[in-house]
Amino acid sequence: MDSLDVALNPFIPSAQLDFDHTDLTFRATEWDTYRPEHGKPYQLNNRHLNVYPLKELSRAFHIAGIPRSQQQLIKWETDGILPPTPFTIGRKRYYTENQIRTIVDIALECGLRPRTHVKKTNFSQLAHNELSYILQLELADESPQP
Repeated sequence: MDSLDVALNPFIPSAQLDFDHTDLTFRATEWDTYRPEHGKPYQLNNRHLNVYPLKELSRAFHIAGIPRSQQQLIKWETDGILPPTPFTIGRKRYYTENQIRTIVDIALECGLRPRTHVKKTNFSQLAHNELSYILQLELADESPQP
């Protein structure tokens, strides 16, 4: 049997023949296209930001398929699962779009699901690390250095 016979043998598996030709195109989910609503201008340390109320963070969790109520999110902050937000107006908590996206993305990454308790994941540690980093970036002084 020469090399041509091997190449034409239908019983030898081929990567081309075994390839699954399913549709490999990207399909955006509702979470991928999410944009927060009801933003308010906020100034902190001479930085102008748009911030969104706690109900927007709750809505983002719902859109991502892992619903959490506003009361649950307040409890997370009170229990130290989420770091406290530096953006408050009166007694209301506000978050930037980056914070909202990061919190929900971490929850998805940690496998948080509708019936999964947050303390059974490493969500809190990741959230504290990432949110402190994001806050430093958002509040960094962008004035030119001499």
